[in-house]
Amino acid sequence: MNKNLKDYYFEPSDIIVFPVIDWHYRFQRPQHISTQLAIHGHRVFYLRTYFSEGTQSTVQLLRDDLPIFDVQLGLPVHKNVVADQLDQESQRILEDQFDFLRQHFNLSKAICFVDLPFWAPLVLEFQTLFGWKIVYNAMDQLSGFSNVTSQMLEPEADLIRKSDLILATSHLLYHEKIQLNPNCLLVPNGTDFDHFNYSPNVLPEELMGVSKPIIGYYGALSDWLDTDLIQNLASTRPNWNFVLIGRIESADVSLLKEMSNVFFLGEKSYELLPGYLQPFDTCIIPFKKIKLTEATNPVKLFEFLSAGKSVVATDLDELRYYQKYVRLASSLDDWLQAIELALKDYSPIQVKRRLAFARQNTWDERILLIEDAIQAISQEQTLVSEPFPLILPKENLTSSRLLTHHNGANYWWMVYEKDAIIYKQTSFDLAEREARFLSRLESNYFPKPIDVRSEGNTSVITFQKIQAQNLKTALSEINSSVETLHDFIQHCLTILVDLKEKGITHRNICRDTILVKDGKPILLDFNWAISEQEPYFSPSGLGGYERPPDGHFSDVYSMGKLLEYVNRQHHRVFDWVISLMVEKDRWMRITDLMVLKALFETALTITLEDYEALGN
Repeated sequence: MNKNLKDYYFEPSDIIVFPVIDWHYRFQRPQHISTQLAIHGHRVFYLRTYFSEGTQSTVQLLRDDLPIFDVQLGLPVHKNVVADQLDQESQRILEDQFDFLRQHFNLSKAICFVDLPFWAPLVLEFQTLFGWKIVYNAMDQLSGFSNVTSQMLEPEADLIRKSDLILATSHLLYHEKIQLNPNCLLVPNGTDFDHFNYSPNVLPEELMGVSKPIIGYYGALSDWLDTDLIQNLASTRPNWNFVLIGRIESADVSLLKEMSNVFFLGEKSYELLPGYLQPFDTCIIPFKKIKLTEATNPVKLFEFLSAGKSVVATDLDELRYYQKYVRLASSLDDWLQAIELALKDYSPIQVKRRLAFARQNTWDERILLIEDAIQAISQEQTLVSEPFPLILPKENLTSSRLLTHHNGANYWWMVYEKDAIIYKQTSFDLAEREARFLSRLESNYFPKPIDVRSEGNTSVITFQKIQAQNLKTALSEINSSVETLHDFIQHCLTILVDLKEKGITHRNICRDTILVKDGKPILLDFNWAISEQEPYFSPSGLGGYERPPDGHFSDVYSMGKLLEYVNRQHHRVFDWVISLMVEKDRWMRITDLMVLKALFETALTITLEDYEALGN
């Protein structure tokens, strides 16, 4: 396929992950983010951290249900990604392999997710050659790892400065990286809530002979784990049993292995972890207080809370942001007292609070922040020349966008503002089509055109400027109370009712096409709308990245995806009703708008009752 046929606005960017860990290593942040990006329609190419001998690359599909690909690159010389730098000859060899990948997989619009400075020379070259965007994922204080060399870290500062976006997992990393690049976003780790929130029917065999209480930990058994602390706790409380799950890496566990109340169960797959977590009576995060751990945002905290477990952790600065949900301890006495309290801390109210917090911190939630950010950087365009003659002076031009390419023609829009009037100039008859649809819609949920005209091979529609917020800015106000959220959702459903009554399908309901005024949504951009009387071609990926995975377009589905984004508090029953709108199997979706309105009324009642029970 010719790269010019790529749909630059609607088609999601391809994601190339330049990782710090391999896909089949312990399943954590890089794999979660990659999976979520694939769910949102991106093709994900996940590189390996080691190189085959030679100069050839191989690619294979990692999952049958998602477009995630495993990429094995080759080098004739050994390279360690945490210890070495990428020399010029090795970089040239890798660039040649990417030339093949670009042609074979039509990689034209891509974003490089970089987890390690080792990859810096390669991705910076791609940024220059192809205009590929760079997202640097600052997950850890890399200099704190004992196996990371200063040589490998040398390119990091330059990589940060030149990246289009920085994702920081912790507050310390955020404040550090933003000094070098202002486009820095704090995105803590998250949880797959449903994965960890269940009770297995069968106790794992290794735990059948372990008496209660069980104080549990899973994760890396590395040199940042405070094994001295664990030994002192186990010695002081011989009736407590400590279960440690994970591969023994650089931690000194020689003395712990001699203790009768400390159990090492080895590495467990991500799929099996919830079965081991559920029997824990409390969970611990016993890290040493060092440079590395002060900058970490432990993913296990959110997973522990997803199971409703009480948690005790080392008093780290990052964890103080979550101290309503985790007990922090420094001295041995602090730890003993905290664990004693944690073992008893299972009142229904406390468990509900933990679960509610975990629901608000899922990977689904995190990816919405990341998608917002990468949508912004991927839509940045620099025009060498205007696609068609300007209708107003260039200083009035506020934005321009290539929408799609169809039958040999580019479709653009250009937006101007003058004297509180918005002028939207589009290719061909797009503006005229928009005016025809809007003339049939009378409510205040839709903008009112002032004028529409044809000018050569373009058309122009004008509007009075709407004094309103974009959806992202309005989120805090929408979520200020459950009643306000409910009202906003009902207004969104009324929009769908109005469209259905007029026989109109909008086909592009997404965050970019919604404004919020006085708590009510306003739906914009009817360029791609259709009706029985007025069909039109369909650009691939219509609806932005929030499009149905089965390819059958639905305004109800798109509105459901938008409501997933809006429901930031993740009220349980609201989430359930929204899930009925975005069911992957379209035959299972609820599309009856009156039924949905009634279900959201019920969701409001149940949620208010839950709040009352929690004492809110």
